[in-house]
Amino acid sequence: MSAGEVALLISFGSLLVAAISLGWNVYRDVIQKPALRISLMVGLIMHSTFKENLGRVVVTITNFGPGKTKAQMLQLRKSSWWRWLLRRQSFAVLKPSEDPLSGRLPAPLDVGDKIDLLFPFSPDVFLLQDFTEIGISDPFGRVYWCKRRDYREARRRYKQEVL
Repeated sequence: MSAGEVALLISFGSLLVAAISLGWNVYRDVIQKPALRISLMVGLIMHSTFKENLGRVVVTITNFGPGKTKAQMLQLRKSSWWRWLLRRQSFAVLKPSEDPLSGRLPAPLDVGDKIDLLFPFSPDVFLLQDFTEIGISDPFGRVYWCKRRDYREARRRYKQEVL
C-alpha cells in the first residue's frame, strides 16, 4: 500500500467519524425532545387540621427527560374507534382550579420533576363528562396522553366515590 492510499483511507475514516458525530448531534439536539408522562388518580386528602376529608382528582405530570421542558396545557379528547376514522374532538382545560395545593400551568420542569394538578370533586369535573382521554401539551406542540386504562379506572373510581 502506498502512502497516498493510506492517507486516503485515513481521510475516509475521519469522514465517517465526523458524519456519525454530526448525525448524533442532530438527533440529540433536534429530534430527541423531553418526554412528559401524565397519570391520573382519584382520592382523598386527609390532614388533622381539616374538618373533613377533601376529595380530589389528581393529575400528575412528570418530565422523563432528556432536558428541561414546560408543561403547557391540559387537553381533553373524545375519541372512539369510529371517531378515529372520521375526526376527534379536542378541548382544553385552561385553569385547573383555585386550590392552594394545586400546581399551576404552564410549569417549567427539569428532568425528574413533577407537578400535581388538583381538581375538587364537583358535578362539572371532566371525569363525569363524555371525554375518553386527558393529555398535556409541551412547547413543541406534542400532546402526551394518559393511558386509556388509567383514565377509565379513574373515571370508575370517581363515580364510585361521588355518586
